[in-house]
Amino acid sequence: MRARVAAAAALLVVAVPALSGPVLVYREGAYCPRDRDAAAPRLGEAEIVSRALALLPGDFCGPSRFVSGCEAEPEQAYDSWRVYIRQYRLAAGEKRFDGLDHTYVVLDAVGNCLANIPGT
Repeated sequence: MRARVAAAAALLVVAVPALSGPVLVYREGAYCPRDRDAAAPRLGEAEIVSRALALLPGDFCGPSRFVSGCEAEPEQAYDSWRVYIRQYRLAAGEKRFDGLDHTYVVLDAVGNCLANIPGT
C-alpha cells in the first residue's frame, strides 16, 4: 500500500508541472525592447515604473468591465529593476486583486527590457 501511495505522489510531482505548460516570456519585440543606449543616464524608481507600464499591452490596466487599473511595485537588485504589476478592480472604494492578472517586467538600470513575464 505504501508503495502505491509513494508512486502516486511521485506521479503528481511530475504531472502537475507538465500540465501547467510553459511560461510565456518576452525577451524581444514590442513588449520587451532594448532601444536605450547602455551609456544613457540611469533611471530612477518613478521612471522605471513608467517605463514598465509602457511595455504592457494597451488594455492591460484598463479601464474595462473587470479591471479598474494597475498597481506597480518596483524592486532594485543586481543593477536592474524587477517591477511587479498587478491589475485591480475597485469595489466599494477598495482595490480588489483577486481573480485578476499580473506580470513582471525586468529592466536594466537605463530601462532596457531584460524580460517581460506575464501571468507569473
